[in-house]
Amino acid sequence: MSSTRLDKAVSLLLQSPPGQTSQVYHDLRGILLDPEANATDKLTDDQILTAAALALEEYNTQQLITAPITGDKDLGIICQAAHVVSGDESKGVRRYAHPKAGKSFLFDHVKRQVSDLQPLDIHEDAESIRVALQNALQSYVQDHYVDGVSSVFTVSNVPAKIHKPALEIAAQETAKTPAENTASIGDESDAVESKDAPVSEEIGAGGEPEAEHAEISGADDIKDDPVDAVESAEAVEKDAKAAAEETPEPATTATEPEPEPEMEVEKEIKYAIHHVGNRYNLSNFWSGRWRASYVVDLAASTVTSTLSVQVHYFENGNVQLNASKPQTFSLPASSTEAPDALAKSVVQLIEQYENKYQSSLESTYDKLAEGAFKALRRQLPLTRQKIDWDKVLNYRLGEELGRS
Repeated sequence: MSSTRLDKAVSLLLQSPPGQTSQVYHDLRGILLDPEANATDKLTDDQILTAAALALEEYNTQQLITAPITGDKDLGIICQAAHVVSGDESKGVRRYAHPKAGKSFLFDHVKRQVSDLQPLDIHEDAESIRVALQNALQSYVQDHYVDGVSSVFTVSNVPAKIHKPALEIAAQETAKTPAENTASIGDESDAVESKDAPVSEEIGAGGEPEAEHAEISGADDIKDDPVDAVESAEAVEKDAKAAAEETPEPATTATEPEPEPEMEVEKEIKYAIHHVGNRYNLSNFWSGRWRASYVVDLAASTVTSTLSVQVHYFENGNVQLNASKPQTFSLPASSTEAPDALAKSVVQLIEQYENKYQSSLESTYDKLAEGAFKALRRQLPLTRQKIDWDKVLNYRLGEELGRS
């Protein structure tokens, strides 16, 4: 059942500040189930939980939520690149990869619980580069983020299929083997042969061509004995008609189209790099999250990046910062020769880019304090005259005299 109130609540849940999803959910639930709200939709707890499960799955994936896998210090990142398609998923429960431990796990987006660890299938031809990137990134994150979590995933395209037009394939096959007929197609030809078999057995082992020969031989007999020839010809014709009547007509049901021949495209491999830093201090009314995502495409020699910063400060107010910056870099040609050289080059780009972005944020804060906040203040008092600070005591004396 669709509900405008529920849709608005879900949109608010997706805007939850870092580390405060549970509080936002319970507040929204209390509002939606409030009997004094006099709402006409009459939402139930199950409906709210179902909608929240889908919203939390989207939120956790976008926000790169971390989850303990084999211990408190071994954290995995919930992201789109880590998703593993499997048959044991359900609403709000998805399977994700944790390459560092070589495991996959089920993650409940509502309860944020990990379960059912399984061995992870890896791309052996790309694992050396992935491990080199992981080691270099982990060293960088440990130096720059106190509680940072990082992970590198191998993203491979599903082998695509290229379909050729059926007529083009048939023409190519005919050109290669001109002596072949449709009997080589498969099941359909077998069905045709089985339907024609009774007719060919009645007429002769050779099928229709022998019927022609029978007519020709009958014509030769006419020269010797016309009566016998006519009688034999009529007998053959009657036998052929009787056989045709006994043979069931082929069904007119539509046959399923044959699958077109397919060709596999060469597998493309990219590397998704994610690291996230969370700082929660709700007792002092603030929290924050730094998210960084990169996609390394060796075929194009590029690194595509997206940085996102979210901060919430709510002491005696409610102030939030949401900032993001996407950018694409080019990899030097020499850096793609060996895994270690590639990893070093990529992490250097990451470090330079993030340091530059951090400096730009600090510069923005300075301009905000000196320019924007100062512009919000009144330029002149109500008297439209600047205050003469040398006469402040006189102003105070005049105010006291006015009160007396």
